[in-house]
Amino acid sequence: MQIMLEQLQETRNKLMESFAGLSDQQLNQAPDTGGWSIAQVLHHLQQIESYFISLVNKALSEPGQRAEERDLSQVTDRTKKRKSPIEPSSEFKSREELVSRLNDSRGKVIAVLNKTDPRTLLDKSIFHPAFGKLSLKQTLEFIGSHELRHIGQIEEIKQYLRG
Repeated sequence: MQIMLEQLQETRNKLMESFAGLSDQQLNQAPDTGGWSIAQVLHHLQQIESYFISLVNKALSEPGQRAEERDLSQVTDRTKKRKSPIEPSSEFKSREELVSRLNDSRGKVIAVLNKTDPRTLLDKSIFHPAFGKLSLKQTLEFIGSHELRHIGQIEEIKQYLRG
């Protein structure tokens, strides 16, 4: 459990560094070519994390079913595009609001990791829209990989903002 917590924290630190120094205006500026602003990416990450942690909490309270390990390596592959089941709003969001939302959802992930026996995370599962049945352990790993994927997207948006 400690290793997963450390990996999630390391990824979150990279995420926070990826938009450090940008103004609220820059965070909310979407590329002219289309696509999300950095604020939308951050909002999306928070929404996905909250969604999956709610599924994990629900699964923890019900009888479980073990899932086979899946290859999650494609999550970080930005050449493979997927339509997100949760679209972020384009409404202006401040850095403060975005960081607060991210901290809140991550706090819920940490709480689950701290209170749950690691075997339980392997013995119970949820349905993931792209991967099918995933163990709760892999669901939590997905959250970190998904964040890494979008750090790449944030870097691309920053390149656009620099012109």
